[in-house]
Amino acid sequence: MRVRVRLLGSLRPAEMRGEVEVTLPTGSNLTTLIDHISEAYPEVADSLRSPSGNLIMLGGVEVGNLGGLATPLSDGAEVVLIPVTHGG
Repeated sequence: MRVRVRLLGSLRPAEMRGEVEVTLPTGSNLTTLIDHISEAYPEVADSLRSPSGNLIMLGGVEVGNLGGLATPLSDGAEVVLIPVTHGG
């Protein structure tokens, strides 16, 4: 199955331009996707795996409103990973 992924801000490696398409096994979930991206782009792995540091959108819906990282992916899914910045 193919999933389109956009990593924004500090999550996007320098060599990544815009959107990438990732091929995953059927039945994969968001954890599988994050593991795959972390292996492909190790420089952002720690940031990607930070549970409170990112907003993950699947088809325009924040995954906390779905099944979290256990949310299954379907062929053609669109995922956007957005770093969350705190401060004041």
